[in-house]
Amino acid sequence: MKPLAVPFLLGLIALLVMPAQAQVMNSGPADTPPRIAFINPGYGDRGFWKDVRDTMQAAADQFGYELIVFDSDRDSKKMIESAQNVFALDPAPDYIIAVNEHQQGTRIVLEAEERGIPVAMLLNDLTDQQKKAHGYPGKDFENWILSLTPDNERAGYDIAKSLIDGARLESEHQQPAPLCLISIAGDRKTPASLQRLQGLDHALSRFPLLKEQRRLVANWSYDEAYRQTENWLNRGGCVDAIWAANDDIALGAIAALEKAGRKPGKDVFVGGLNWSPDGLQKVAEGKMTMTHGGHFFAGAWVMVLLHDYIEGVEFLSNHPEISFRMEAITRDNISYFADVLDGRDWTHLNFGDFSIANSPSGTDYSFMLHPGDGQPD
Repeated sequence: MKPLAVPFLLGLIALLVMPAQAQVMNSGPADTPPRIAFINPGYGDRGFWKDVRDTMQAAADQFGYELIVFDSDRDSKKMIESAQNVFALDPAPDYIIAVNEHQQGTRIVLEAEERGIPVAMLLNDLTDQQKKAHGYPGKDFENWILSLTPDNERAGYDIAKSLIDGARLESEHQQPAPLCLISIAGDRKTPASLQRLQGLDHALSRFPLLKEQRRLVANWSYDEAYRQTENWLNRGGCVDAIWAANDDIALGAIAALEKAGRKPGKDVFVGGLNWSPDGLQKVAEGKMTMTHGGHFFAGAWVMVLLHDYIEGVEFLSNHPEISFRMEAITRDNISYFADVLDGRDWTHLNFGDFSIANSPSGTDYSFMLHPGDGQPD
């Protein structure tokens, strides 16, 4: 089943003036809120997965749900322990939110199915190969109720294209010379990393101006990206542009470039992804062409979907696989996002407005607002 594409263009400034009215819906006995366990593959106190966790918590609070989070600190072994801890909860959670980080999602889906616990896959869905081997949500699994994923392939493509745009802008809109490109991926197995690389490959096939010199892997790490970039420069490698799978990688590469006397945004162009505070700052300074992202709001969006599932929204029965587009923040549009993202306070946002169950005429999901009018699109 092909995922349903959902537009994702956040007019976040409009959200600031919207009241955050809590909605309380229960799936169990009266006055017993649903207990939802989240197996977080990342850190709970910093970085991208903190933002996912925080938006999820804000939405859970608005809907009146109890959220239990197990952080795994980017450690695959600890992620297995987190899953074990979730299944050891007594009483068992009413719902599980899991991520196919390092392709560990299959065992979670299978065990949840065996135990009769509904599970939602977030951000990293099972791969096509895993689905062909084991099955699909809403079809082969009774308790794998939904998947929510961003369009990572499009993001990978956009990052690559932004490098050419940055070079063209710096050359005063003249056709720039071919660019020696270094690509730094997140990892070799996580679906988000592989899909972003697919987008990069698409861009490479369309833009011969990008001449890929080397494809590296930094395990989503600033330090590893710094080391990889420094080693490349020390070997005398050619680099005019760096495609980075996330902001931490981009920032590590920028630090290495600057140490070597290069000028990001002037003689080398770097693009990243995550909407991180440091990434936004580098975009504002002109040192990054863009930070793609907004997908940490999927923490809130999955709560919207669980809310509607609990309310019996029929749409989800027919469309359990949902995809949404991310949004690129550049110097041209950063001012529209700064007020919301600088504060990182999601309690002012009314996530209930994205719910079909809460909309008298709602028939489809659209995680989008028109800037300025405060009304869902």
